[in-house]
Amino acid sequence: MIIPRAQWGADESAVRDPQEYIEKVSAVFVHHTVGTNDYSCAESPALVRGIMTYHVQVEDWNDLGYNFLVDKCGRIFEGRAGGVDLPVRGAHTYGFNGDSTGIAVLGDFEGAAATATTPAKPAGRPTRAALESVARVAAWKLGQYGGDPSGKVTLTAAGDTGVYEAGEQATLNTISGHRDGFATECPGKNLYTKLGEIRRYASSPARNSAAPTADFNGDGISDVLAATPKQGSGWLTLVPGGVNGPVSAAKVKLNQGTANVPGAAESGDQWGAATALGDINGDGYADLAIGAPGEDDTTGHKDRGAVTILYGPKFDLGADTMALGDDYEPNGARFGATVAVGDFNADGRADVFTAATGTGGNWAARFDDGHEVAGDLTATDGALSYADAASGDFNRDGYADVALTYLDASGAGKVTWFKGSKSLGLSKVSTLSVKGGRSIAAGDVNGNGYDDIVIGQPYTAESGAKAGGQVTVVPGTSTGFTTTGLTTVHQGTTGVEGAAESGDAMGWSVATGDFDADGYADVLTGAPNEDITRSGANRADAGAVWLLKGTSAGLTGTGSLSFSQDTTGVPGSTEKGDKLGTSVSLTDFSGHGRAHLLVGAEGEDAGNGTLLYLPSTASGVSVAGSAYYGVTQLGTATGARLGQVLTP
Repeated sequence: MIIPRAQWGADESAVRDPQEYIEKVSAVFVHHTVGTNDYSCAESPALVRGIMTYHVQVEDWNDLGYNFLVDKCGRIFEGRAGGVDLPVRGAHTYGFNGDSTGIAVLGDFEGAAATATTPAKPAGRPTRAALESVARVAAWKLGQYGGDPSGKVTLTAAGDTGVYEAGEQATLNTISGHRDGFATECPGKNLYTKLGEIRRYASSPARNSAAPTADFNGDGISDVLAATPKQGSGWLTLVPGGVNGPVSAAKVKLNQGTANVPGAAESGDQWGAATALGDINGDGYADLAIGAPGEDDTTGHKDRGAVTILYGPKFDLGADTMALGDDYEPNGARFGATVAVGDFNADGRADVFTAATGTGGNWAARFDDGHEVAGDLTATDGALSYADAASGDFNRDGYADVALTYLDASGAGKVTWFKGSKSLGLSKVSTLSVKGGRSIAAGDVNGNGYDDIVIGQPYTAESGAKAGGQVTVVPGTSTGFTTTGLTTVHQGTTGVEGAAESGDAMGWSVATGDFDADGYADVLTGAPNEDITRSGANRADAGAVWLLKGTSAGLTGTGSLSFSQDTTGVPGSTEKGDKLGTSVSLTDFSGHGRAHLLVGAEGEDAGNGTLLYLPSTASGVSVAGSAYYGVTQLGTATGARLGQVLTP
C-alpha cells in the first residue's frame, strides 16, 4: 500500500506548476534524504512534509523531488504529484530525470566525520523492511515498461553531472544509486552496498508478496496482541504501539461475544490460545488469526477447534472462520492449537497456517481466494502437544514457509518444514533431524539474508536439551535448513548469566528481533521456572528472561543480558510462582527501528498476570524506561493470567 499525498499531508497549494510526464521509466535511482536516523515511523509523515517544504522553498523546485519515499518501517509514501501509476518526471537525479523514477529512504546512510565545531554523525543502517519496500516499488515501476530489475540500461545524460558529460551515453544498472549518475555521496555508503540485495529481491517472487506487518491501525508502528484464553471463553487485548511504546489507553478488547465476531462465547473455548498477525486481505492493515482449540462444533463434537480471522483496522466486518475438514476425526481434534501467517504463494495477500494437536495431528493452510490445503502431521495416531509455528522465507525463494515444532505422542520433539510455492501454496517437505521443543521463532540471526529458526527446548526429556533448557538456532539456506553453523545457547554457555538447573525451562518462549540495529536478529527467551533467591529466601518459579545476540556466526552468549523483577529498575519484585518469561516478544513497538522487549508473567499477582516492557535505545536496553501493564492498565479480569500469549 502506498500512502497518498493527502494522507501524509502534502501542501498542494505550494505546488507551482502542473506535473510533467516522461515517456517511460527506464531506470530507478535510489537516494537517502540525509537528516535524522532517530525518528519514529509515526513521525514519517512530518518528515516527508519537511522535505517537500525544503525542496520547494529552498531548492526552488516545483514540488517534492522524489517520486517515492520509504521509511525504516517499510511504509511507502507518494512523492511528487501526478499519479503513482504514471511516469511522473521528478527532480532527483540531474541529467537522468527524463528517463527514471527516484526512491528515497528516510535517513542518513553516509554519516559524517567530526569537525572542530560538530560531533561525528554515524551512518545509519537501512532496515530489511526499507530495502524490501524499495525493491517492491522499483520492480513495479520497471515492470510497467518491461524493465529488468537485475538488468542494465543505456541512457543519454541530459546535462553535465560530474560523472557524465551532456550527451554522453551512460550504461547503468536499471536500479542504481544516485551517485552512479551524479557526483554525490547519496544514497550513502551503507545503503549503496545494499543495492545488490534490492536488485535480487526486486527480481524474486517476493516482490509481489504481502509485507509482514503487526500494524493493525496503519500508523507505521507494530502493535501487540495479548490473549487471555483462560478468561471465560477467551479474550484478546490489542494494544497499539506508540512513540513511547504500547499505548494501553488505546487498547481494543475482543471476545466471541463482541459484535461481528463469529461464534459464541462459551467457557473452555480457549479463544486466543494461539494468535498471529498479518495482512490477510491485502489492504495494508494487519489482520488477526485466532486459534480456539477448545471450540465445540454445532453437531456435538467436543474440542473440535476453529480459527477466527478478523480484519483490521476496525474488525467490524468480513470476519472468516477456518474449521477442520470433513476428512478428519472431529472429536478432540483441537484445531487451531497453533497459527502462523505468511504469504505462502506470494500473491500479495498473507495466508493462514494452523495445526491440530488431537488424535492423528493435522495441519491446514487457508489462502486468500478461499481454498485450503491440508494434510497429516504424523503417520501414527496419538495426541501431540506444545505445537508452535513460525513463518519465514527459509530458502530465500520469495515464498513464505512455515516451521512447526511439537512433541509427538511419545514425547519426542519434532520440527517439520512446510515450503511455500506459487503452484502448491504450502506443502509439507520434511521433518528436520534437529530436535524440536516447546516454542519456535523465525529471524535472520546470522544476517545472511536467509531466515533461520530459533527453537526453544526447555526440557531434557522433551528435546535432548541441556539441564535447565536451551535455545537452538538452525540456519536457513537455498536448499532448506542445515546443521552447518547450528548454534545452541544455554545457561552453561560462556557469557550467559545464571546456572543451568533442572526444571528452569529456558526456551519455554522465544522471540526474534534486532534490538541493537546491527542487522542481525537477536533472540529473547524466557525461563518461567527459574528460581531466584533474594534476602536468603528462595522464590521458586519466579522466572527470568535472557536477551541473546545474533552474529555472523550465529547465536552467541557473549554480550547477553538477563532480566528478572529483581533487576534494578524493572517494575515489581520477584515472587514465588510469577513465571516471568511465560511469553516474550522482541518487536519495535515505537517505530524507532530497534526491537523492544515485552515479557509476560502469567503468575504475577496470584495469577492475574502482567506484561513488562523494556525499551531498547542507542545505549542498549533501557531498564529506566520500563513499564508495567497489568489488570489496571489493560482491564483484564482477575485470575486471567495475562502474559500467557503474546503476538508478535
